[in-house]
Amino acid sequence: VCKPSRHLLGSLQMAAAVDIDGLIEKARKAKSPKAPKRIYKAVKKKSGAHSILLEFSRDEEVPDHKLDELSLTFRRGSVAAIVVDTTPEGGKVDLENFVKEQTLWGKGEFPGPCPVIWRGNVKGIETVAEAKSLGAQGVAVPADQFEQDDLTEVVKACHALDMEAVVEVMDQEQIKAAVDAGAMTVCVRFESNAGASFLSYAAKALIPDIPDKIASVAAVKGRQGGPELEQAGVLVNAKFNSVLLTDFVGDARDDSCIRYTKYILYMLASKKSKNLQINELKVICPPLETLHAQHRPCSGLKLVACLCAVLCCSGGGVRLRRRSWIPGAVRAG
Repeated sequence: VCKPSRHLLGSLQMAAAVDIDGLIEKARKAKSPKAPKRIYKAVKKKSGAHSILLEFSRDEEVPDHKLDELSLTFRRGSVAAIVVDTTPEGGKVDLENFVKEQTLWGKGEFPGPCPVIWRGNVKGIETVAEAKSLGAQGVAVPADQFEQDDLTEVVKACHALDMEAVVEVMDQEQIKAAVDAGAMTVCVRFESNAGASFLSYAAKALIPDIPDKIASVAAVKGRQGGPELEQAGVLVNAKFNSVLLTDFVGDARDDSCIRYTKYILYMLASKKSKNLQINELKVICPPLETLHAQHRPCSGLKLVACLCAVLCCSGGGVRLRRRSWIPGAVRAG
């Protein structure tokens, strides 16, 4: 018997009709739904390393186009989550396309699928239900647009539909409101025309007000031509768990967006991972000067053996990246 391919099965599943009214009713009937923590754990890593979120916001007059290669690049770069701006024309189609690529080709692979977060025009439970119907795993909820009771209702609706609310905040009061509403992840994101560098330092001033149990994200404007790296560094050093690069890509038709993505992810790679590589190799491998003095150059096989010893002694904390060559193959888990 010929079995249908995974791609075909996934396409049929994605094409299944979703009853938005039923989702709304389910969200309203839920009493004390438990908050999922997939995005939370991706943002607030146990290792202590910072994470990266990237936002896709379609540029004006850009038609529908394939996002598969960009989505794959995000996943291979171990992006914690993909934020999709649904406000431009075609924004909801973009969200669906990211969900489809991550779901069909990321499941069962390493790295696994990136969670996709809806952003834009959140009006209440109805928006949460629509986001769920399109396959989103989270909703970016602006705290300044809701009173406390309404914010709590939206966060609760996310949890009832097995989604997470990433509450966007701009001051101490909004941080408290987000925590009181039951949100586990907050994103400091200012809607201001002030300079990006100033906003980064303003976000830094709010980190003491975010409880330790909460996953903290700080937004930095993307596509600045370089300054975004410095601003992200300031926020990471301020102990934010993650940095969100907003308006990161707006047109995936240009190959330069792939190169830009790879460059930014490489430059923002965890310092902890780099230190781990250096320290472990120093412990296991003799200094090169010693090897040369003893006329025993360190061959490629010996280096591989040393790295295998690192993997065996790490207790699973270090893994080998697929299709990468030594020594850049080792990184922190």
